[in-house]
Amino acid sequence: MPFPLSIEAPDGVLAGLYSRELSELSGIETSSPLTLILASGVVSLAGGSVRENPVFVDFVGGTLGFRRVYGGGRHSEGVARACFGRMKAPVIFDGTAGLGRDAFILAALGARVHLFERNPVVRLLLRDGLRRGRDSDIPEVREITSAGMRLEEAPSVIAYNGDVIPDTVYLDPMYPERKKSALVKKEMRIFHELVGQDQDREEYLKAVLDADYRKTVMKLPKWADIMHPERVNTVVATKNHRFVVYASRSQGKSETGE
Repeated sequence: MPFPLSIEAPDGVLAGLYSRELSELSGIETSSPLTLILASGVVSLAGGSVRENPVFVDFVGGTLGFRRVYGGGRHSEGVARACFGRMKAPVIFDGTAGLGRDAFILAALGARVHLFERNPVVRLLLRDGLRRGRDSDIPEVREITSAGMRLEEAPSVIAYNGDVIPDTVYLDPMYPERKKSALVKKEMRIFHELVGQDQDREEYLKAVLDADYRKTVMKLPKWADIMHPERVNTVVATKNHRFVVYASRSQGKSETGE
């Protein structure tokens, strides 16, 4: 049975800041009880009665903070190798932004990333994470989130009608988890319960390929089948994922590879 999304807003300043977004969330239903919490300057999403390990976007600390300080360059990050290719500072449309982690990595390595997110709850989490990133005490984080990342109002790449033309469109659809890792059991379980699976991932990919952008990259679990193999230019493989790079009909395969 579906559950209405619960909203708790003890932080009145945040509630006022996001009043428009909160009004749009009335009527949202989820597959399990979830609560959107606006407290102590952070918007987060919690599940269950205990509300441990709430989901929130963090561009300052946590995993992204560690990778920002100790991570490799664009030749060691699979997502960057696939999305950059030979380009030094591409404009990237992240069509399934989620919690913004790949977008942050790409922006930290020099890309200008436009984020698109179809789920309105996740879009609010992203908006709040970017706000806190831009107010961060860390100059590098302020620069990455201010100059390198832009959250678009359009929910998807195919709904965008602005003037920017991307060098790369990046898609990372939700797939069912096959391994019950600790991360999935805790934080990401809540995210999965909110978003579910992207059942239209093949249709979304086809629409992007039909638009014939310079480069399209789709991130897949290693076990997932590659869609539209006739358009594939190359595949960048990492330990757990494959980044499938699709050729543009107009540019040709030589323009999309590494």
